[in-house]
Amino acid sequence: MLYTKTGEYAIRAVLYLARQPEDKLVMSPEVAEKEDIPPHYLAKILQRMAKYGYVDSFKGRGGGFRITEMANNSTILEVVERVEGPVINLKCIIGMKVCSDEAPCPLHEEWSELRDRIKNLISSKTIKQLATEYSETLRKIADA
Repeated sequence: MLYTKTGEYAIRAVLYLARQPEDKLVMSPEVAEKEDIPPHYLAKILQRMAKYGYVDSFKGRGGGFRITEMANNSTILEVVERVEGPVINLKCIIGMKVCSDEAPCPLHEEWSELRDRIKNLISSKTIKQLATEYSETLRKIADA
Protein backbone atom coordinates (compact mmCIF):
# COMPACT_ATOMS: atom_id res chain seq x y z
CA MET A 1 0.00 0.00 0.00
CA LEU A 2 1.21 3.47 -0.78
CA TYR A 3 -0.22 5.12 2.30
CA THR A 4 -1.04 4.32 5.88
CA LYS A 5 -4.45 3.48 7.33
CA THR A 6 -4.87 7.21 7.97
CA GLY A 7 -4.56 7.92 4.26
CA GLU A 8 -6.85 5.04 3.31
CA TYR A 9 -9.50 6.15 5.80
CA ALA A 10 -9.22 9.76 4.63
CA ILE A 11 -9.84 8.67 1.04
CA ARG A 12 -12.81 6.50 2.00
CA ALA A 13 -14.30 9.27 4.13
CA VAL A 14 -13.88 12.01 1.52
CA LEU A 15 -15.31 9.78 -1.22
CA TYR A 16 -18.29 8.96 1.00
CA LEU A 17 -18.92 12.65 1.67
CA ALA A 18 -18.47 13.45 -2.02
CA ARG A 19 -21.26 11.01 -2.90
CA GLN A 20 -23.76 12.78 -0.64
CA PRO A 21 -26.13 15.56 -1.78
CA GLU A 22 -24.39 18.96 -1.60
CA ASP A 23 -26.54 20.33 1.22
CA LYS A 24 -26.50 17.17 3.36
CA LEU A 25 -24.53 17.20 6.59
CA VAL A 26 -23.26 13.78 7.63
CA MET A 27 -22.41 12.84 11.18
CA SER A 28 -19.07 11.17 11.81
CA PRO A 29 -20.66 7.93 13.17
CA GLU A 30 -22.54 7.47 9.88
CA VAL A 31 -19.33 7.73 7.86
CA ALA A 32 -17.57 5.38 10.29
CA GLU A 33 -20.33 2.79 10.03
CA LYS A 34 -20.79 2.96 6.26
CA GLU A 35 -17.05 2.90 5.52
CA ASP A 36 -16.06 0.54 8.35
CA ILE A 37 -13.65 3.01 9.94
CA PRO A 38 -13.00 3.09 13.70
CA PRO A 39 -15.10 6.06 14.95
CA HIS A 40 -12.46 7.72 17.16
CA TYR A 41 -9.82 7.39 14.43
CA LEU A 42 -12.21 8.87 11.87
CA ALA A 43 -13.05 11.80 14.17
CA LYS A 44 -9.37 12.76 14.28
CA ILE A 45 -9.03 12.41 10.51
CA LEU A 46 -12.11 14.56 9.89
CA GLN A 47 -10.77 17.21 12.29
CA ARG A 48 -7.51 17.29 10.36
CA MET A 49 -9.38 17.44 7.05
CA ALA A 50 -11.48 20.35 8.38
CA LYS A 51 -8.29 22.15 9.45
CA TYR A 52 -6.96 21.90 5.88
CA GLY A 53 -10.25 22.93 4.27
CA TYR A 54 -11.28 19.58 2.78
CA VAL A 55 -14.45 19.30 4.86
CA ASP A 56 -16.72 21.78 6.57
CA SER A 57 -17.59 20.94 10.16
CA PHE A 58 -20.78 22.10 11.86
CA LYS A 59 -21.26 21.53 15.58
CA GLY A 60 -24.42 21.11 17.59
CA ARG A 61 -27.87 19.78 16.82
CA GLY A 62 -28.22 19.15 13.10
CA GLY A 63 -24.46 19.45 12.64
CA GLY A 64 -22.06 17.20 10.82
CA PHE A 65 -19.59 17.24 7.97
CA ARG A 66 -19.73 17.94 4.28
CA ILE A 67 -17.12 18.00 1.59
CA THR A 68 -15.81 21.35 0.37
CA GLU A 69 -15.40 22.46 -3.21
CA MET A 70 -11.65 22.47 -2.63
CA ALA A 71 -11.76 18.75 -1.78
CA ASN A 72 -14.03 17.98 -4.74
CA ASN A 73 -11.46 19.56 -7.03
CA SER A 74 -8.48 17.88 -5.34
CA THR A 75 -6.93 14.54 -6.19
CA ILE A 76 -6.32 11.54 -3.96
CA LEU A 77 -2.65 12.47 -3.93
CA GLU A 78 -3.39 16.00 -2.66
CA VAL A 79 -5.80 14.86 0.05
CA VAL A 80 -3.58 12.09 1.38
CA GLU A 81 -0.42 14.19 1.32
CA ARG A 82 -2.20 16.91 3.28
CA VAL A 83 -3.45 14.42 5.86
CA GLU A 84 -0.36 12.24 6.26
CA GLY A 85 2.55 13.69 4.31
CA PRO A 86 4.33 12.39 1.19
CA VAL A 87 2.65 9.33 -0.30
CA ILE A 88 5.25 8.00 -2.65
CA ASN A 89 8.31 6.66 -0.89
CA LEU A 90 11.23 8.42 -2.51
CA LYS A 91 13.76 6.25 -0.72
CA CYS A 92 15.55 3.41 -2.39
CA ILE A 93 13.19 0.47 -2.75
CA ILE A 94 15.83 -1.99 -1.53
CA GLY A 95 17.05 0.29 1.25
CA MET A 96 20.42 1.48 -0.01
CA LYS A 97 21.59 4.61 1.78
CA VAL A 98 22.86 6.13 -1.46
CA CYS A 99 20.70 5.51 -4.51
CA SER A 100 20.49 8.04 -7.31
CA ASP A 101 20.64 8.34 -11.07
CA GLU A 102 24.42 8.60 -10.71
CA ALA A 103 24.75 5.66 -8.29
CA PRO A 104 21.62 3.52 -8.84
CA CYS A 105 20.61 0.37 -7.04
CA PRO A 106 19.71 -2.66 -9.19
CA LEU A 107 16.00 -1.65 -9.19
CA HIS A 108 16.42 2.12 -9.42
CA GLU A 109 15.21 2.65 -12.98
CA GLU A 110 12.22 0.32 -12.69
CA TRP A 111 11.21 1.79 -9.31
CA SER A 112 11.48 5.35 -10.65
CA GLU A 113 9.21 4.48 -13.57
CA LEU A 114 6.69 2.69 -11.37
CA ARG A 115 6.71 5.48 -8.78
CA ASP A 116 5.98 8.03 -11.52
CA ARG A 117 3.16 5.92 -12.95
CA ILE A 118 1.56 5.51 -9.51
CA LYS A 119 1.86 9.23 -8.81
CA ASN A 120 0.25 10.03 -12.17
CA LEU A 121 -2.55 7.55 -11.50
CA ILE A 122 -3.54 8.94 -8.11
CA SER A 123 -3.35 12.51 -9.36
CA SER A 124 -5.18 11.98 -12.65
CA LYS A 125 -8.78 12.51 -11.45
CA THR A 126 -10.49 14.75 -8.95
CA ILE A 127 -12.34 13.46 -5.91
CA LYS A 128 -15.58 14.56 -7.58
CA GLN A 129 -14.78 12.51 -10.71
CA LEU A 130 -13.87 9.47 -8.62
CA ALA A 131 -17.01 9.79 -6.49
CA THR A 132 -19.18 9.91 -9.60
CA GLU A 133 -17.50 6.82 -11.04
CA TYR A 134 -17.70 5.09 -7.66
CA SER A 135 -21.45 5.79 -7.46
CA GLU A 136 -21.91 4.30 -10.93
CA THR A 137 -20.02 1.18 -9.87
CA LEU A 138 -22.16 0.83 -6.73
CA ARG A 139 -25.33 1.15 -8.86
CA LYS A 140 -24.11 -1.61 -11.20
CA ILE A 141 -23.39 -3.86 -8.22
CA ALA A 142 -26.84 -3.18 -6.76
CA ASP A 143 -28.52 -3.89 -10.11
CA ALA A 144 -26.69 -7.20 -10.58
